[in-house]
Amino acid sequence: MTDRPITTPTAVSVVLPDRGAELPTPVLLAYGETPRRPRRRLSPAQRARAVLRWAASLVLAYTAACGGEEGAAAEKSASRAEAAEGAPSPEKGENGAAGEGGKERPGAGRVTLTEAAFATAKIVVEQARLETVLDAPGGLDVPGQVQFDPARVALVSPRAAGRLERLLAVPGDRVNAGQTVALVLSPAYTAAQNDLLQAKRRVDLLASSPDADGARALLDAARRRLTLTGGSAAEIRRLEGGGQPSEFLAVSSPFAGSIVEASALAGQAVEAGTPLFRIADASVVNVAANVPERALGALRIGLGATIHLASAPQDVFSGRVARISEQLDPQTRTAEALVQVSNGARRLKPGMSATVTLRVGGAGRDAAGQALTVPSSAVITDGAARYVFVEVGPRSYERRPVELAPGTIAGAGPAGGRVAVISGLAAGDRVVSRGAFTLKSELAKASLVDED
Repeated sequence: MTDRPITTPTAVSVVLPDRGAELPTPVLLAYGETPRRPRRRLSPAQRARAVLRWAASLVLAYTAACGGEEGAAAEKSASRAEAAEGAPSPEKGENGAAGEGGKERPGAGRVTLTEAAFATAKIVVEQARLETVLDAPGGLDVPGQVQFDPARVALVSPRAAGRLERLLAVPGDRVNAGQTVALVLSPAYTAAQNDLLQAKRRVDLLASSPDADGARALLDAARRRLTLTGGSAAEIRRLEGGGQPSEFLAVSSPFAGSIVEASALAGQAVEAGTPLFRIADASVVNVAANVPERALGALRIGLGATIHLASAPQDVFSGRVARISEQLDPQTRTAEALVQVSNGARRLKPGMSATVTLRVGGAGRDAAGQALTVPSSAVITDGAARYVFVEVGPRSYERRPVELAPGTIAGAGPAGGRVAVISGLAAGDRVVSRGAFTLKSELAKASLVDED
């Protein structure tokens, strides 16, 4: 076998048996190998872009065939499709590549319009300015309900165990401070009275002896014991003056008020501290006002309020905010403000429904009585949130959350023409007063494209 020289493979032309034509480029083939065209695999993103290009081509073809206004609209849709897939367009914006449609690719909370889209939107911009703010007629109306003042409600109970002999009051009765409302037959109370009498006699007997100080100490201890079991100062003086022990322990009212609930029956065995009655002083009541979250910035202790009852609209009551809840109701998104109202005539009954008008006009004002205001048309509502669009560059706008002062009217224009802003803006900021909803729509479309 002779050695064959090793030669370097060279490119050769191969004639395909089924085509009969030479390949346009040289191909290196191993012996017995059949030529195959390589298959290219596309990523999901590449396939999506290919579909978008295909759809854009169809729309452009439709544009060429139809022409007119319908064709222009179709061309605009096709341009937006190209912008969505990231294809460059002839027109450049501040944020880089842009589509031929109404929006460029913005950052979060920011939208930039092309010249054509800006002309179509007819956006009007006004400056936020400081001006004198007047209280809105009527203030802020919120629902409310009459309640007892918790500081004027108490439970009436005996201080010693025994048998409840008599109830001297029933729910609905008005009682005075110190008035007896129940009688209890109590062995402990009777024993405390007898101890006091014995201690008093011992003091009298040993007044001139060396044991006088000890006798007086025992008398002081007997007084304290009788006080703890429910004896009053008047009862102690009566016993020391030679009076006889009382048969029953008198349970008295701690203050003047009305009996609103009875918790026991005559003949019942009771322990020390067992509730017999619930008493309330209704001369001053609270009206719980449910203030919405957006108005909490204007709420403060001492704020004036007017109350109208649903059952008697002609009656008007005045009060002031005494307490504000630290917790927000997650269901209603409201906080409870307790308005304290004088109720000498007892016309306000706990449980009554009412409308509370809060005089919140002072929110957001400076020392000169001025507040930062914007047109009411500039404020966009999104659930519980409020925001405006602020001009940050040519045809570029930024969404900015704001907090409004409720119940205010600014300037001399019609009610609601301008609103006072508590936070979120500064004087001189240029806000969109017309076309804000167009910017909101463009921003929503941009977020959908980013998600895709």
